[in-house]
Amino acid sequence: MEVVDSGASSLQIPGYRILKKINQGGMSSVYLAIQRSVGRQVALKVMSPVLNADPIFSERFQREANIVGQLSHPNIVGIHDIGRYRSLNYIAMDFMSGGSVSECLAKGDLEPLDALNVVRQIAMALDHSHSKGYVHRDLKPDNILFREDGSAVLSDFGVARAVARTTRMTSSGMVVGTPHYMSPEQARGTAVDGRADLYSLGVVFYEMLTGAVPYQAEEAVAIAIKHLTDPIPRLPARHALYQPLIDRFLAKDPDKRFQRGLDIADAADQLVATLAGKPTHPISQLNNSTLEISSLARALALTIYGSITDQFRRGLPRWRNTLDKVPKERKEQDTIVRLRQFLAEPTKHKRPWLTSTLMMAGLLSLWGLLSIIGYQSGWKTGVESLDRAAGFTASSLIGSAEKHPTTHIKTVEGPVSTSPTTLDAGAQTPINLGTKDPVTGPEPTINSHTPTAATPILNNSEAENSQALVEAVSTISEPALSALTVISQPSDTRVRIMNIGPRYHPGIRLDPGRYDIEISKPGFTAVRQWVSIEQEDLKLEVVLKRAYFVGKKIQSKLISGGMGPPMIVVGAGSFTMGNNQRTLTSPAHQVQIQQSFAISSREITFAEYDRFAESTGNPKPSDATWGRGERPVINVSWHDAQRFVEWLSKESGQHYRLASEAEWEYAARGGNTHPFWWASSDARGKANCRRGCSSKFNRLFSISTAPVGHYPANPFGLFDTAGNVAEWVNDCYQAGYDPSNATAAPLMVSGCQVRTVRGGSMRDPSNRITSDYRKGLDQTASAKDVGIRVVMELTQ
Repeated sequence: MEVVDSGASSLQIPGYRILKKINQGGMSSVYLAIQRSVGRQVALKVMSPVLNADPIFSERFQREANIVGQLSHPNIVGIHDIGRYRSLNYIAMDFMSGGSVSECLAKGDLEPLDALNVVRQIAMALDHSHSKGYVHRDLKPDNILFREDGSAVLSDFGVARAVARTTRMTSSGMVVGTPHYMSPEQARGTAVDGRADLYSLGVVFYEMLTGAVPYQAEEAVAIAIKHLTDPIPRLPARHALYQPLIDRFLAKDPDKRFQRGLDIADAADQLVATLAGKPTHPISQLNNSTLEISSLARALALTIYGSITDQFRRGLPRWRNTLDKVPKERKEQDTIVRLRQFLAEPTKHKRPWLTSTLMMAGLLSLWGLLSIIGYQSGWKTGVESLDRAAGFTASSLIGSAEKHPTTHIKTVEGPVSTSPTTLDAGAQTPINLGTKDPVTGPEPTINSHTPTAATPILNNSEAENSQALVEAVSTISEPALSALTVISQPSDTRVRIMNIGPRYHPGIRLDPGRYDIEISKPGFTAVRQWVSIEQEDLKLEVVLKRAYFVGKKIQSKLISGGMGPPMIVVGAGSFTMGNNQRTLTSPAHQVQIQQSFAISSREITFAEYDRFAESTGNPKPSDATWGRGERPVINVSWHDAQRFVEWLSKESGQHYRLASEAEWEYAARGGNTHPFWWASSDARGKANCRRGCSSKFNRLFSISTAPVGHYPANPFGLFDTAGNVAEWVNDCYQAGYDPSNATAAPLMVSGCQVRTVRGGSMRDPSNRITSDYRKGLDQTASAKDVGIRVVMELTQ
C-alpha cells in the first residue's frame, strides 16, 4: 500500500506505487503509478470526493466503467483495473506519454493534415463506441491523448456516462460536458445520441486548425446560446479547404451532420486522396460525406488566395531568398502535376467537363498573371510563386506523410511520362500556353504536340521550364501496382489492411504508399505496423508471440453473462518445494514447472460461487454470518470445488481446474525462498491469521474472513496465499513428499479419500500460514476455513 501526499490529505490505493500527480480536473485527479502486480506504468484516475460522496454515482461508476472497459479499439484508451477503496473510486488505464491535444494546442496550432488525422482516428473510436451504445458526452482536447508513436486515443468514457446517468448528481448542479464543446442538443438539455459527440469533435477540429474555439463568451449560458443560434463560423482563407467538413460537423440540426464516425473517416480519406491525386477507397458503403468537386474547387481557390495574401505580407525579399533554395524545374513540375491530378479526379457529378475546364482556365490565367509579375519584378517564375502559395504540392504532401507516419496519405511516386515532342534547346521551339497573344492576334488552339508559327520564340532556359510544364500537364503515368504477401507464423493468422477498404489476400495488388497492417490470431499477441510499398513486390514475414505473457491479467467471458474470476499468468520455472523443518513438508526437493499457467489472483468469492449455484441448482453454502459478496467462499467440499471448475470450463470454453500442490506453492512463494513471500518472519499487516498478524478480523472473542484482496499481493500478483482461508488442491494427501517426483503433476492414489489443503487460514497462527504449510482433509468434508483457488490451462 502506498501513501501519496495530495495536499490536506493522503491517498492510499493498495497494489499501486504512486509516483506523482500528472493532472487535476473537476471530476478527477490523475497520478502516474506503477501497478505492482505486473510492474506496469499506468495512469491512475481517482474520482473527485464530490462524486464519490454520492452512492448512486459510485454504483453507476463501477457498473459503467466495467462495461466500458470491454470496449476494445486501438483508438480507445485501454483499462487495466477498476476498483473502490475506502470510498475512493479509481481506474487504472494506459499511460499515454505523448500528452493531449490540449497540451499540443498550448504550443501552437496543429498542422492541418495532423489535425485531420487526429479527427479521423477519434472518429473511428467514436464509431466503435456508438455501435456498442455508448455516447461519450464530454469530448474535448483534454480527453484526446497521444501514445508514444503519435496515434490518437480517446479517454474518459466511463466517467462521462456514469455522471450522465446519475440523476442525483445532475439534479444537484453537475453539468455533463464542457460548454465550449457542447452540441446544441446538450445545451438544450434534450436527449442526445452519437451525433452530439461528432459535433464536439468538429469543435475540436476547428480549434486545432485555428487555435480558438468557434463560440466564445464570458458565461457558460452565453456560450450555450451561441451554439444554439449563431451561424457556423468561417475558417481563415488559408484553411478554406476544410470548410465543407466544418459545415457538416457543426450543423445545428443533427440530421444535417455527419451521421457516424465512418462518414467522417470517409470524408477525410477522400479529401486527402483528392489532394494526393489518387482514387479513394471508402471505408463503408454508407459514404454520405462525398465532397462536391465544385466545393473543393471553391475551397481550393480561397486557399490559394489566402496563402498568396500571406506571402505578399511577408515581403518580396523573403520570397526571393526562399525561392532560390528550391530547384525551379522540380517545383514547377510538382505544382502542375498536383493540379493536373486534382482536376483529373473521376467524378459522377453533372457536367464535370465544364467544372474542370473552368478551373483549368482560371488556374492557368492565375499562372500567367504571376508569370508577368515575376518577369517584371525579377522573381523566379509565376509557377514557383503559385507553388508556394497553394501549399499542397506533391513534395510537401509526401514530406508530411513521412514526418507523420500515422497520416493516411498515399503518395504518388514513379516517373512522369513525357510528351513525344522533344524540345531542342538550340532551336526556335514554339509553345502554346493557351492565352491570347497580343501581337499575333487570335487565340490559338491548345496543343502541346504541334508547334505553330504564331507563338513566341523562347530562349534556352524558358524552353526547359516550358517543357517541364507541357510534359507534366499533358500526361501523367499511373504508378505500377505492387503485390503484398504476408508470411506469418503460425500460418493461420488473420491479416487486415486497416487503412483501405479491400480485404487482404495473398499477393493483393496495391498502389505505392504506406499501409497499416494488422496480423492477429486468438491466443497470440497481435502485430500492427505501417509498411511502405514502393515499385517492387513486398513480402512481409511476421512471427506472432503467444498472448499469455507472464503477469498478464485474464478474465474469461461466460456464456450466461458476466466474467469469470480474475486470473494472472505465472511463468514456467523451477523452485525448491517443501521445508525440512517440518515432518509433513519434507524432504525439500527441486520441482520443475514446465509450462506457464494462469491462477486466480484471489480466492473464489461467494458472489462467483453463488452464480454457479444459481445456474446449476447446487445449494449455496453458509457464510457463517461473516458476509457473502466479496468474502471468500467457505463451507465447500473438494467435490463442490470440482463441480465449480467444471461449470466454469463449460461457461468459458477454457479448461479450468484446481491447482496441483507444486503449482500452488510455486505461485504462493512468488519467487521467494523464504517461508513467507514477504521475506521476513513478521506477519503483522500482511495476512489474516489468528496470532501474529494483528488482524482486525480476529479479536479475542470473534473471528471472521477478510474480503478478498484486502491485504497486499505477493510478487506474482496473488492475494491471500497466506491465511484468510486455506485452499483445496488436486493432490491426494500423504505425509511428506516423494523426493524423486520432480514434476508439477498432482499426486493421485487409488481409492483416495483425503485431499490436500494449502496456505493456512484465519484460524491458524502465523507459523502455519507459510508457503510450504499443508494438511489433509476428507474430500467430502466442508469447513469454515477452507475455500477455493482455481487454475486455467493456457493454450500452447
